[in-house]
Amino acid sequence: MYCSIDKIDLAARVDGKPIAIQSDHRSNAEMLEEPELSVLFALARIVNARAQLAEEGHVDAAVHYAVATEPPVFMREVLAAAHATLERGDRKRVERFGPGSAHEVGVLADRAFKELARRAAAKVGVRDLAMALRMLEDQTYANPPERTDEVAYWTRVLELSALAGELLRAKYPGRWVQSDRALVPFGFQMTASESVMFPTNRAQRVVEDGRGESLFKLLIAAEETASGVAQGRLMPSLRDRRDVVLDDVVWKPVISDDAPSDLPIIVCGVDGETTFGLLRKEAIGKTPEQAFAEAYANLAEEDVQCDEVASGILLVSGSFYAAEKLLDREFMRSLHDDLGADLLAAAAPARGCLLVGRITDNPAAIARFAELTRSRHDESGGRSISPAVMLVSDGRVAGYVRGPEDEQQEDTAPQTKIDRPQTEPDSDPKKPGFLRRLFGRK
Repeated sequence: MYCSIDKIDLAARVDGKPIAIQSDHRSNAEMLEEPELSVLFALARIVNARAQLAEEGHVDAAVHYAVATEPPVFMREVLAAAHATLERGDRKRVERFGPGSAHEVGVLADRAFKELARRAAAKVGVRDLAMALRMLEDQTYANPPERTDEVAYWTRVLELSALAGELLRAKYPGRWVQSDRALVPFGFQMTASESVMFPTNRAQRVVEDGRGESLFKLLIAAEETASGVAQGRLMPSLRDRRDVVLDDVVWKPVISDDAPSDLPIIVCGVDGETTFGLLRKEAIGKTPEQAFAEAYANLAEEDVQCDEVASGILLVSGSFYAAEKLLDREFMRSLHDDLGADLLAAAAPARGCLLVGRITDNPAAIARFAELTRSRHDESGGRSISPAVMLVSDGRVAGYVRGPEDEQQEDTAPQTKIDRPQTEPDSDPKKPGFLRRLFGRK
């Protein structure tokens, strides 16, 4: 299959040396019908096959591209750029190309993505690329191609990526480059900041996850990344991890690396007069620990207001960074006193909104808190952060709650994970107490 981007068609040995064979059984005319896709599929398949062989210890292994007929001229350019070997017919006709380079691969990919964006826009019937991207996303939400249909699946991923790439190029001059940080091994590098965005990763999530994802989120992330060198104070920001290109920015988990993906992460950024720019690793000028220490100190100076919105539940608001006050340990310690509880439930459903409630021995209390959190999150649109409910002990996030929708839970009561045990005694030795059941202790 000519579009199997994520696997090797056939592994073999020639003169005792391992090689990868990627097959393309289309005719010359069929390759010419979709030249941009032909180029991108071939480049990705050759680059990925070589990377897989290198991971297995075969650094200099060859990659053969097997065709049934003489390929078009542009396919020969692909093989030369990717340092591949052309194999025709019965494998006795072999032609080696090279030496090639990552730069040459990027040049061809950039040209192909640019042309594919125009073709994708024409296919949906509009010239405006932003409108074309919106329409193609809507078509994808309504009828996503199945992963088993590789032609439709990878074509849609590449079309969405191409449109997003051209929208990035229009605002931030740059080009597509070869990268090993994406399954489709290309990223769009913005010239001014040298940051690399990965539209193909986001496009896959649009296809697989539906309306919760969008390439327009990537465009927003690019704007924040590009402005990350602006002058201003360092501040922490809670984000949905799917909205951030993690390799490029200074970030850390809110609890631990193995926490569920729906928990927010903490990124460090620059608070300008009108924008917030994510802090890029190469522009940091200090260690991540120093950057976060400075950001937390600035957060502590941020004034907020607290209002009771339900019995035992406080709404923290009044600041763009109200949600981030979750990270201000002294502030959260004060809420322990205000609510009269050693253990608190907390959630950051949206920008400028932090919900904090006391944990009681009534399971329905957590359910009500989770329902309020979900409602605030769903109503917040582009300002949303996370509907996850976390646990705060001694002013710090120490655990999280999992509800009945979590397929890993065996019963329907809200469950919690926490990184240190609780010591409250159980008055009834025959039946686990509520807190003990929450923390998974029998």
